[in-house]
Amino acid sequence: MNSWNPEAVEAILFAQGIRLAPGRAAKIAAALNASAGLADPMLADLEFEADPTSYGLAMRRCVAK
Repeated sequence: MNSWNPEAVEAILFAQGIRLAPGRAAKIAAALNASAGLADPMLADLEFEADPTSYGLAMRRCVAK
């Protein structure tokens, strides 16, 4: 598991033109590190990934009518 450090957070956001207040990068890094081990239901397998035969069914449900 990778961990975030304040310098990395600050560098990444600075590269995108976002400047942070002093101490803010440390708080963001701590929050990212705290949530790194949590299970994310959005990262779970999608229905058609768990059962390849259901891919066609999932695609038919997505077709605009």
